[in-house]
Amino acid sequence: MGSRAEGLEERLKRSLRRLKWEMDPFSWSQLFIVLAAFAAFMLIPLGMVIVRSFYTSGGFTLDSLKLVLTDDYYFPLRVHLTSDFPFISMEGVRGSLYHVVEYTRPTGEVVKIIYITGWDFGVLVNSLVVATSTAILSTVLGFTLAFIFAKYKFPGAEALRIISLIPLLSTPFVGAIGLKRMIVSDGVLNVLFHDILRVIPFKVEITGLPAVIMVQTLIFYPIVMLNAYTALISLDPSLEEQAINMGASGFRLFRTITLPLATPGVEAGALLVFILALEDLGTPIVFKGTVAEKVLTFQIFNRIFTPAGLISQEATTLALILLVISAVVFVAVRRYVSLRRYAMLGKGGIWRPRRRRLSNKTVVLVYVFVFAVLFFATLPHIGVTLLAFSKEWGTTILPESYTLNNFKAVLADEQARRSIVNSLVYSGIATVFMVILGVSAAYLVSRKKGVPGIEALDLLVTLPIAVPGIAVATGLFLTYLGTPLSPTISGAPLLIASYTVRKIPFTVRSVFSGLEQTDKALDEVAWTVGASRTRTFFTIILPLIALNVLAGGMLSFIYSMSEVSTGIVVGDANHRDAPMTWKMYDMLFHGLAGGLAQPAAMGFMLMGLQFVFIVGANLLLRKRATALIGV
Repeated sequence: MGSRAEGLEERLKRSLRRLKWEMDPFSWSQLFIVLAAFAAFMLIPLGMVIVRSFYTSGGFTLDSLKLVLTDDYYFPLRVHLTSDFPFISMEGVRGSLYHVVEYTRPTGEVVKIIYITGWDFGVLVNSLVVATSTAILSTVLGFTLAFIFAKYKFPGAEALRIISLIPLLSTPFVGAIGLKRMIVSDGVLNVLFHDILRVIPFKVEITGLPAVIMVQTLIFYPIVMLNAYTALISLDPSLEEQAINMGASGFRLFRTITLPLATPGVEAGALLVFILALEDLGTPIVFKGTVAEKVLTFQIFNRIFTPAGLISQEATTLALILLVISAVVFVAVRRYVSLRRYAMLGKGGIWRPRRRRLSNKTVVLVYVFVFAVLFFATLPHIGVTLLAFSKEWGTTILPESYTLNNFKAVLADEQARRSIVNSLVYSGIATVFMVILGVSAAYLVSRKKGVPGIEALDLLVTLPIAVPGIAVATGLFLTYLGTPLSPTISGAPLLIASYTVRKIPFTVRSVFSGLEQTDKALDEVAWTVGASRTRTFFTIILPLIALNVLAGGMLSFIYSMSEVSTGIVVGDANHRDAPMTWKMYDMLFHGLAGGLAQPAAMGFMLMGLQFVFIVGANLLLRKRATALIGV
């Protein structure tokens, strides 16, 4: 017992010595501002969500949680044991996968329309079904493309790989506006494949949960593709060569060597897509009026306020459930991130990935597959673009006429102009804060690895990836309603704060990538010639990572501009200080005669900004750019 206590004391002394050596006043100040910002605008608000879910004026209660879990609206599924095979039965599933409607045109032609609406499992299971389906479909699509581009040589491969990332130029909210016009019964797809090409004998309209899954899959598959591609090109080719020498080839080589080594990266990307699909509010809003409403994010948004203007305990309970699911998946992501290291087993170094040349016949098949994927993947962007410039668009494959009046109407609307300026100002200020906090956090995580608790800081600054925006918005209202920061007084402070804590991972990842590629010996040389750690940071380190700081800041800025959850929730409480995303939502459901065209015009502006900033960030970081969206 005495020796154990002495050993513990010795470890404690070593930790204290390490802490004293590594943490100078400048480092302590960096740590303080990061922790203060995250505590004030993420940890405390999320803590308020948890407390509000279990406590009322009468004290601790589980009534709200019981209500959600037993209410048929949220969880209608009931499982019963039976005496017949398969010995269980389930009730509570509503609706049907599809239904068929027929009508006769004035010409006498009978038109059959298949409406794919999907089943309704209740709010809780619907959310899991959407997120799981999106993750599975995105993984199949993303990994297939990544494998083709990483393992095979064919003309135009690099150009097609870059084009396959186009969906990243849009958010699900903007993409859903464009795709909705494409998949209705008189939309572009039906006009093309039914009316013109006569490929299918009936029309197909996708709505409800299947439409949400379709939008999310087309927008999110590049995330899996990026992670899978990075994992595949990082494999030591000698491992596959050894397996070939031992007789493995074809599918057996893929199944026993390539896939297991790439699996952690693929799974990490899939889990990240699961989280993003689970927390998506924009797509259910666009398909409002269908079963798409019956997901957690929309129900929280719809129920956040009571008629008296207070925060609903029902909404906080739903936010808590959403938060728990995201946190569990986030832990899995972190686990697989660490496992990715085994994919690098080998003697180390830089190698050229193994790539096989394809025959002409196979190249044609690859082109057909890739172009088919790109056709559907770009539909949201094409739809937004055509809607933004359309004057009249009926039942034709393209608008009958084009105009700039949609943009003129947006810019002539005082509230719309103000929302655009608000978004630019809020995102710009938030980006400044993100650079200050992100550089500080990345510096501490990269340079203070031996300091006790630094892993917790790494977890904290990565956590916003897993925190649903609607949960943060709910917590911010709970925490600051009735204070000088109340969104009913001004939405600006909380929007800037929420953008800062939610989008900071892009800056942190970019800066951390730069720091890891900057030799720490440069710091030590500066110290030996008398430079303080503060001076070393500003004169040596910061200039070397300036491009990483700029690239991360650019991505944080543009993703702040397109933030939906907090933007719509806070904007709904104070229209004067609302951002662009709230105004798009307002135009969709509360506008006059704009329809989809004017929201699409604003969406097109956002897409244009995203294109400029994402391409700019990629050009600055070049091969390191995958670290920004890769897990």
